[in-house]
Amino acid sequence: MFYVKLFIPFVVGLIVYFIPIPEGLNANAWLYFSIFIGLIIGLILEPISPALIGVIAVTLAVLFKVGPVGSNNIETIIKDSVAIKWGLSGFSDSVVWLIFAAFTIGLGFSKTGLGERLALYLVSKLGKSTLGLGYAIAIVDLVLAPFIPSNAARSGGTVYPIVSNISPMFESYADKNPRKNRCLSCMDGSSKFLPYEFYFSYRSSSKPTCSLFNL
Repeated sequence: MFYVKLFIPFVVGLIVYFIPIPEGLNANAWLYFSIFIGLIIGLILEPISPALIGVIAVTLAVLFKVGPVGSNNIETIIKDSVAIKWGLSGFSDSVVWLIFAAFTIGLGFSKTGLGERLALYLVSKLGKSTLGLGYAIAIVDLVLAPFIPSNAARSGGTVYPIVSNISPMFESYADKNPRKNRCLSCMDGSSKFLPYEFYFSYRSSSKPTCSLFNL
């Protein structure tokens, strides 16, 4: 079954590529589209990790030189260095590395048991009610926001590993006694917007902000 899932994205991509090219598109654009379709099928089936699937798709686009600017014109000659630079450009984005670092930290929370220990501490201090736990989640998000400004990085890499360890302490799961689980997950999702509102309101007295909104 593993090998079937592994080869299906390549087979689907080849089938799409050999379909007659629609009017208005050229061969390079259609090849790029077929690689994209293969990528989507691979992400759905997940025979290997999604990150590796993405790297394979980018590698194919670089090899066939169908990603860089100007590749939609068949007459344009794309140099190898330009194609490689395009393929690696996404890895130079600081936001990507911020999210990667945060999820790496989140994995460390899970493997070392730190997330569970922090969850136990929050439960011991504010665990008398679900509302108290909700306040704890919001406070953690608020404190971490200046250091991890990305919502995805902060929530998925740091806050969620803590929240996911709280519900099982009350024997609350998604498929069994889900009330607390759903409530805490909802609080986790809602609290992501609190830091923006708090720090933006704090900075609203600054001259640049006031001039931006004609205050």
